Amino acid sequence: MTHPYWAGDPYRQARIALQHGDPTPALGLLAAARGDATYRIHAICWLVDGVVPQLPLLETRLGQDPWNPDLWLLVGAVQQEAAWDARGADRIANTSEDQIRGLLHHMTRARSSLRRAAELLPDDPAPWFQLMSCAMAAKSYPGEMHDMWKELVQRGGDVAYQANRLRLVCLTEKWHGSEAECFAFARERTRDLPPGHPLHALVPLAHVEAYVELRSADRVTTRVWAAIRYLSKRPVKTEIDQASDRLLAGSDAFAGHPASREAHQAFACVYADNGDLDRARHHLIRSGDEATWPWTYFGDKDELFERARVRAGLPPRHSPPGRPASPR
Repeated sequence: MTHPYWAGDPYRQARIALQHGDPTPALGLLAAARGDATYRIHAICWLVDGVVPQLPLLETRLGQDPWNPDLWLLVGAVQQEAAWDARGADRIANTSEDQIRGLLHHMTRARSSLRRAAELLPDDPAPWFQLMSCAMAAKSYPGEMHDMWKELVQRGGDVAYQANRLRLVCLTEKWHGSEAECFAFARERTRDLPPGHPLHALVPLAHVEAYVELRSADRVTTRVWAAIRYLSKRPVKTEIDQASDRLLAGSDAFAGHPASREAHQAFACVYADNGDLDRARHHLIRSGDEATWPWTYFGDKDELFERARVRAGLPPRHSPPGRPASPR
C-alpha cells in the first residue's frame, strides 16, 4: 500500500471530507491501518482536528453501525477534542468552573467510546493512545496516564511518533512529572535509533517543554532570560544540533515515514525561534506545507510556520486546506 504523505495526502483529504460531513474516507483510512500502530495512530491524530462540529453526525452514524471499532475510535477521538476545546489551552489554575464542567462532560463520553473501541478491537493500541490523553486532561485515579502507556506498549503502540510525543508531554512538570523524567525519556528513546528516524525529534521537543516552562515562570527575570538565552546555551544547542544531524543524515531513507514532516518541523520551530535560519531551512524544506506541532506553543502556528519559511528563503506555501491535529 502506498502512503503519499506529501502532495495529495489522503489523510488531509479525508479530514477535509470529514469537516464537510463525509466520514467515509476517514473510516476507510482507519480500517486500512488496522494492525499497523504507526499508521493507525498517525491516522487518528491527523483526522480529527477541526471536526468537532460534525460530532452529532458521527454519533448518529453509530446508531447505524454500532459494531464498527473504527467508528467508535473516531467518535471517541472527536469527543476528546470537544473536551479539550471546552477546557481551553490555559493552565488549570486559570481555567473556569464552566470550562472544567465541559471538559469532564465530554471526556466522560470519550472514555466510554474509546473503551468500546478497545473491546471491539482488543489488539489496537490507538484507543489506549487516546485514553492516555484523556487521563492527562482529567485522570480518574493517580497513575492512570502511566497505566494507559503500559497498555499501549503491550499492543506495540510505542513505535508511533505521536504516542512517544504524548508520553513526553505526560512526563513534564506541568503534568505532574519532572524535567528530569521528560529528558530521560527523550534520551533513552533516541539513543539507539538509526539516522533519519523521526523519533530523534524527541530531543528538541523535550527542550521546547523546558523552554516553555521557563517562559511561563512567575518571575519576570526568569521569563526574559528564557526568551533570550535558553536555546542559545551551549549544552542545549549542542544536544539539539547533534539530534538534528542524526535526523538529516538519514532523511531520505525515512522520507516516506508518516511522521517525517512532524519531526522536521520540531527542529525547524526551535531553530527559527533561535534565529538559526540556515539550520531551520534544512528542516523546513522537508516539513511539508501544513504547520503542526510545536509551533502552537508560540502563537498562531500557520503564521509562524509561514514567517519561518520566508525568513529562511523558501517560497510561500499554498494556503493550507485544513488544520492538522494539535497534540497536547
